[in-house]
Amino acid sequence: MHSKKLFGIRGVVFLTLLFGLSVCDEDVCNRRPLGTKTDPLPPDNQFLIEINGLIENLYIPKKEYIVRLRSRDAKSTFIAFTIALKEDTLPNRNNPRKPIHLNAGRLTLMPNSTTTRYKQHCDDTVVELDITPKTFVEALWTAPDKDNKCVTVFAVVAVQPDVWYNYEGPLSKWICEDRRKADDIQPLENDNCQACEDARYQLTFEGTWSYNTHPSLFPKSRELARFSDVVGASHSKDFSLYKYTSEASLGLKLLAEQGNSTKLEIEIQKQLGTSVRTVIKASAPYNTSMSTVTNFRATREHHLISLATALLPSPDWFLGVANLELCSIKTNQWTENITFNLYPMDAGTDKGLTFEAPNEEMSPPQPISPAKFIKEIPKELMKPFARLRLKLVRTYSTTNCSMEIEEPVTSEGDNDADAGNDKDREHNYITDPPVTTPPTTTTSEEPPSVDPASPDDCPLSTWEEWFPCQGVCNDGKIKGIQIRLRYRMVDGVAVGKYFGEEQKESQTPEECLDKYSLSDTRECEETCDNESEAVDEDNVWDDTTSELDEQAVK
Repeated sequence: MHSKKLFGIRGVVFLTLLFGLSVCDEDVCNRRPLGTKTDPLPPDNQFLIEINGLIENLYIPKKEYIVRLRSRDAKSTFIAFTIALKEDTLPNRNNPRKPIHLNAGRLTLMPNSTTTRYKQHCDDTVVELDITPKTFVEALWTAPDKDNKCVTVFAVVAVQPDVWYNYEGPLSKWICEDRRKADDIQPLENDNCQACEDARYQLTFEGTWSYNTHPSLFPKSRELARFSDVVGASHSKDFSLYKYTSEASLGLKLLAEQGNSTKLEIEIQKQLGTSVRTVIKASAPYNTSMSTVTNFRATREHHLISLATALLPSPDWFLGVANLELCSIKTNQWTENITFNLYPMDAGTDKGLTFEAPNEEMSPPQPISPAKFIKEIPKELMKPFARLRLKLVRTYSTTNCSMEIEEPVTSEGDNDADAGNDKDREHNYITDPPVTTPPTTTTSEEPPSVDPASPDDCPLSTWEEWFPCQGVCNDGKIKGIQIRLRYRMVDGVAVGKYFGEEQKESQTPEECLDKYSLSDTRECEETCDNESEAVDEDNVWDDTTSELDEQAVK
C-alpha cells in the first residue's frame, strides 16, 4: 500500500507495461528480478547505473559503451538485476494511439562474462547468471544509428528474492543522440587495429580563436590571449592523459592554470616505452589564430593520441583531446587524414568564471567538464577555439609485417628523407624510444650539408628555406612571421635538437645547444586571398554588430 502511494496510479500502470506482470504467458517479457510479484521499493541511492564514455549524456551513433550497474560504496551487494533499453517514439499521424517506435540500439554481454546472461523472451535485456552476491556487473551497449533520438538505459536491482528497487532515479539514464558536426565527433575507438606497419603522422594545431570570431569569449585584455605549448602522447589504451568526469592530474592542473607544461611532460615520460610510444610537444602558436606543426610516431599497440594546451589567461581552462583514434574502425588500417575541432574544457581546479578571474582554488577539485562559460552560447552556434589536422606521412615496416615492403604514404610536396634525415623542429619536438626497425622509404633528396661557418665542436646544417608567411589575411595582405630551421649534424646525419630517428643528444655538448639557435624568425608581408585563409569566414562574428553572419546560421 505504501509503495502504491509513492508511485501513484500512473506509476503502477507503467510498471505493469514495462515489466509484464502477466507471467502466465511464457512469451511475455517479464523484467522483474527473479520473477518476483512484490511491489518495488523506491530507489535509495544505494545503487546506480553508469555509461562509460558519455559526454554531457550524449551518445555517438553506432559507438559501443560499457554499461555498469554498481553499488556506490563498492560494498553493498545485490543478488539479481535486470539491465534493459527503452527506445524513443515519434507521433503516428495515421494512428495517434500507436506511436512509431524508434531503435534503442543493442545490449549484449561483455566478452567472457561470468555474471550475466540474456533474458528469455526479452529483447536487449541482460540479467544475472546466478544469485551469488555481487557489487557490480557490466553489459555492452551499441548505440543505434543516426536519427533515433533518445534512449533510456535502466536497471532494477534485487537485494533479496522479494526486496527490489525499481528503475527510477540513479537506476535510469536518459541519453540522446549527439547532433554535433562531423568534425566535432571523435573517430570510434578500434580494439582490433591490424596495421602491421608503424606510422608517422604530421600534427597541425590550428588556432581559430580571436576577438573577431569569439567576441564574447575572449579576454578583455586582448593582447594577453594565447595558447600554451601543446603537450601529449601517442599511446595505448593503458595510458590516460585525462578523462572526462574524472579529476585532473597535477600536471594537467599546472598546465591549465599556469600554462606550465613541465610536470605534465614528466607524467607522460614515465610511461615512455610501455603505454606511451611518443611524447609529443609543439610550441605555442605565435598568436591564437595561427598554427603550430609537429610529427609523431604510432604503432599497432599505440594507436591513440591525447594532448592538451592551456587557454591563457584563464582560471583553469584548456583545449584537448583524449584517446583520439588513428586506426580506422572501417579498414583496421591507419587513417590518412583526420580533422577534429577543439572546444574549451574546465580542469575543475579553480573557481574562476572569467578569463581574468583571480586564483581561487577549488576544494575539493571537481571532475573535468566543458568550460562553464560555454553555456552562454547555444551549442549549435559555438565555434571551435582550435582545430587539429592529422596527416599520415609515411609508414615503417616492422617484424610483424608479413607482406612486402610498401611504398611510403606521401602527399604532393612531401620530401621526407630517410630515417637518419628526419627533421623535427627545434621548437616542436618528439621523444621516441630507440627505433629498431629500418624505414621503408628512400628519397632522392640531397641530405643537409654542414655549414662551413659552424664551429667544429657544434656542426650545424645550412639554413633551410623560409616557411610560408603565417598570419591573418586582411584586405588582401598577410602581415605575420616566417620561420626557417637548421639542424645538428652528428656523424653526417641531421637530427632535431631533442630527437631525430636516432637518439644522439648525448653526443652533442649541452653548451652547443644553448649557444646556437636552430630556428630563425623574421617579420613578413605577402598578398593573400581572404577566401583561402584558415579563418572560416562563414563562422566569423560580425565585428560591427556582434551577431552571427546570416550565412553561418544557414
